[in-house]
Amino acid sequence: MVAQEKTSAKRGLAPALTRGLGILDVVARAGRPVNMTDIADELGIAKSSAHGLLAELVNAGFLERRPDNTYRLGLRLVELANARNQSSELPAEFYAIWDHRIAHSQEAAILAVPDGPDVIYIACRNSPLALGITFNAGMRLPACCTATGKALLSLMSDQEIRAFYEKHELVRLTQNGVADVDALLRQMASIRDRGYSIDDGETRDHMWSVGAPVRVQNGLQPHAAVAISHLRSEMTPEKSAHAGELVKMFAQALSEACSTVR
Repeated sequence: MVAQEKTSAKRGLAPALTRGLGILDVVARAGRPVNMTDIADELGIAKSSAHGLLAELVNAGFLERRPDNTYRLGLRLVELANARNQSSELPAEFYAIWDHRIAHSQEAAILAVPDGPDVIYIACRNSPLALGITFNAGMRLPACCTATGKALLSLMSDQEIRAFYEKHELVRLTQNGVADVDALLRQMASIRDRGYSIDDGETRDHMWSVGAPVRVQNGLQPHAAVAISHLRSEMTPEKSAHAGELVKMFAQALSEACSTVR
């Protein structure tokens, strides 16, 4: 293993940096605190190398070491993520439009961007209700389950979606999730027809969401998607139709706002 590590190091211009980033990725993907042995095994590096890198990452604030000698992501990463969002027009316009231009009540709203088979929430406006829907910026969820992810997938052709899920797992978070690619493609046809996606208990059993793609044309921002989330128990056909029209208007306003930024 050590010999393999030395070989890999020769191939990279900055092997320590590469391994450090690899450690952050391992901890982020785990979704829980991870110990040094698991990190070293995952990356195929010696424990002595992992120990030194972990110490540097802890000192820099990118990782936190817990009393049980496991590691989790540090607050420095949160600061960097916030700085990244503040430098992007998308989150700023998202908040401005939701807070001042969209006629809404007590729903939650999110902005997400694609990352492989997932979407990452980069901005959230949570429900103020005690039992309302809440999210956190930085959340990562499978695209095939979420309203934002389905909205983004609908921009792809059926052939592209089939090829995509030959390489990636079609995840089900609840029993309401799509069982196979054919079921997902049937959803895609409906989304393209009505202009918005629906997550009917596929991410959380108690949640119903609608989503729509944000098509940015200036080349400075990637495509994204917005969603509005409700308590599933409160939805009626009339409320569902209204939510669909609202999220389309929201996405269109955001598309236009970001496309005009120079």
